[in-house]
Amino acid sequence: MKAKREALAGLFTAMKEGKVDGDIIDLLLLINSINGIYTTSSCSGRIGIIEEPALGAKPLSGWLVKVHRPLEFEEAREALRDAREGLIFLKSQPPIFHIVAEDRKRAKKLHEIGLASGFKYTTFKVISSRYLVEINATEYLTAPLGKDGKVLVDEGYLRFAVEVGNSMLKRSKGRLPRLEENFRKLREELGEDELFYELAGDFEIDNWRIP
Repeated sequence: MKAKREALAGLFTAMKEGKVDGDIIDLLLLINSINGIYTTSSCSGRIGIIEEPALGAKPLSGWLVKVHRPLEFEEAREALRDAREGLIFLKSQPPIFHIVAEDRKRAKKLHEIGLASGFKYTTFKVISSRYLVEINATEYLTAPLGKDGKVLVDEGYLRFAVEVGNSMLKRSKGRLPRLEENFRKLREELGEDELFYELAGDFEIDNWRIP
């Protein structure tokens, strides 16, 4: 499958460049080793503070701080000193995986796995004859903090927002072991993809645990 070959090449290159979230690398390798499916963009979950020039202006937004682990209060307070223009939000977002399946049967299984693993926002759709499954959870938080460089909340509120965001991130990440377990069962059912192991050898990704 040409599309999977290109996706794997992109994943292995990104891994070597340190652009893949470290705590989901093993899971991504497992998913991509399964016959008939592959990942595109994925994130292990994140929390941070972002500036948006206007509501919904995502392409022009910029993170003041962004981490894939619990955010320290001092990190948040320090990042706010760099705020300059636009709306300021604290955002916490759960893990998300975009997975392409070669047929409807596999897409249905992916959808079922997402839901069974606790990712209640899991959906799938057909795009240009491809079945794209989005495994996503419900723990999203967006808390307004200020505007145009001016922080409009006190430290008590900021500390509270960081604590809530961290709790949501931990809760959503806590489902990852169950998701990995279910993908291991799916690999037993669908089998391994020889293309994955071929390219893993070509890209010499020996520093990671190959499933």
